[in-house]
Amino acid sequence: MLQQDRLEPLIGAIVADSVLHPRFVNTLSFLEYVGFRKIVKSQRAETLSGRVLSHAVEEGRHALALKKLAIRLGGAEFDAYAPETLICGEEAERYFQDLDEACDEAFAGGPEAERARLAYYAVSWLVERRALRVYGIYKKALCDAPIIDKLDGMLAEEAAHLSDVESSLFSGDTGFAGKVDQLTALETALYERFVDVLSDHLARREAAVSV
Repeated sequence: MLQQDRLEPLIGAIVADSVLHPRFVNTLSFLEYVGFRKIVKSQRAETLSGRVLSHAVEEGRHALALKKLAIRLGGAEFDAYAPETLICGEEAERYFQDLDEACDEAFAGGPEAERARLAYYAVSWLVERRALRVYGIYKKALCDAPIIDKLDGMLAEEAAHLSDVESSLFSGDTGFAGKVDQLTALETALYERFVDVLSDHLARREAAVSV
């Protein structure tokens, strides 16, 4: 991105805070879990391909790896997704849910199985692109080599999956090119909404700490 992502200074502040850092990592784990859950729920067993199942397993592995990292950073209390172990957890999930609903509506009108397949690819495409940017920003803010090594592995898998999903999307729906700008703009708006909430949360925390 040519313009600095507004998340960069926020993640910098989070990583420097020993209380917020594990909560942030647990929130990333939670979002990977939500992605895993959505894949499983959206697919019919009789049409579930090895490729989609592999993606679900990958999301589950990422959720677990990040969960272990959150526990390493913050202790046993992070072996859960309780609200107090997350940062803006409800808003993070709402980003995912609203994006999922919008993509489902974008492919309305076709056969149900085809609609579910294309909506899954569209959500995956948008979320994977965003995840690569967010994980990249997080990696840039880190000084811990073992954590960076773990992120490098996740980034490589996310990039490979993005390429696979992109190919399936554009070959699976000849009209998708006409939906790209609309869906990309929607995802950006949902992301910016979450960044607004996160920024407000951190500002309130800083004000409370400084009193």
